[in-house]
Amino acid sequence: MNQQNINIDLATTPNVECEECEGVHFTPTFIIKHIHALMSPNGQETFVPLQVFKCNKCDHINKLFLQGITN
Repeated sequence: MNQQNINIDLATTPNVECEECEGVHFTPTFIIKHIHALMSPNGQETFVPLQVFKCNKCDHINKLFLQGITN
């Protein structure tokens, strides 16, 4: 397979900001999804942890981080 190396200067890219307070520091946290036995591929109830990021200042989770995770 042919791989290309792309050089990106991260100093020139914008920081992600909190939608609520404009903070730029985030902490990993988890949303836990509950999968009922009837919906589970193996027929057993299970819990799935999904990592997202919350703002250090106000604990808000940006919508961008929740895409495809929450209803």
